[in-house]
Amino acid sequence: NWTTYLGYYKTVPELASAIDAKATWTIGKGFMADEITTMQLSAITGWGKDSFNTILENAVRTYHVGGDSFCEIIRDPEDPNRIINLKPLDPGNIRIIANRKGLILRYEQLNRIAGTKNKRWKPEDMFHLARNRVADEIHGVSIIPAVEEIIKMRQEAMADYRKLLHRNVFPVRIWYLDTDKAAEIATFKAK
Repeated sequence: NWTTYLGYYKTVPELASAIDAKATWTIGKGFMADEITTMQLSAITGWGKDSFNTILENAVRTYHVGGDSFCEIIRDPEDPNRIINLKPLDPGNIRIIANRKGLILRYEQLNRIAGTKNKRWKPEDMFHLARNRVADEIHGVSIIPAVEEIIKMRQEAMADYRKLLHRNVFPVRIWYLDTDKAAEIATFKAK
């Protein structure tokens, strides 16, 4: 339901503000690490204009909206233990493949172009945050289903109220009188 939930996030300002505030609060003052780690993390740029903090803030925002957040871990070809970048991915087209015991085997990015193969990652090559997992779930739980009915009721009430206010400005009924006499028109208006 990523596209539905993202639609709520983009169109309901109170929901977006709450999620954004939580993401900003979670990242807070940044991260604390030793000098070498801090230097390595400062080189991570996501899609080119990110910082490590903005990548984490995006991940927190994304998992509140969709339940899961995914970033591809890009490693140094010369030193596979060294992470050189984290690239945020669209959770709407990432599939988690698990075995019968519930262990994640791989991640697949569903390709939107017909006839092309899905991109695959090993679990160690994906930075995956799952919000409020319960028991053996492999997916996180979005915050939006808990407030979805309230969102729908609020939107419906606002639409009804808007219509009601417009009816005060623009009358719903138009009465035609078969007379030009001012006295008869005044009597009709009074009634």
